[in-house]
Amino acid sequence: MDITTHAQPDKLEKYSFLWSEVRLIIAAVALLIGGIPPILFLTPVALYGLAAILLKLAWIISGAASAYLLYRWYTGGQKVFGGNDKKDMIAFFVSVVSGLNLGIVGLLGTNIGMSILSNYLVFVITAVIYLVAAGYLFKRWKANGRRVF
Repeated sequence: MDITTHAQPDKLEKYSFLWSEVRLIIAAVALLIGGIPPILFLTPVALYGLAAILLKLAWIISGAASAYLLYRWYTGGQKVFGGNDKKDMIAFFVSVVSGLNLGIVGLLGTNIGMSILSNYLVFVITAVIYLVAAGYLFKRWKANGRRVF
């Protein structure tokens, strides 16, 4: 496997975007079940240590993917899907901010979002926002030739 073919800007954009889409869905599920990562429900207790390491790695990757998308947005003229549509920008920033927050969780162990508001109603509202943003972004991504920038 040649890593250089996967490290091209177009491929990194695609992988970062798709990772962020899946992350939004998993984060929504986590919020709906009380802010607990779903992997912890699926992992036998004996493997919690491994699950915790993988979860931390996934959070760091989420932060890196969001940082990369933010970088591409900034260097590409602050446009998403070829324009400055307000809905596109809001959905994009919902994704980026949630990903950066998880990156901080992976690096520092502190979830800024959950430490500010830790109420189940807020979790449900946030989960709905994540799901709407993920669906909207995916629809726009497909309509824009599977390109974000």
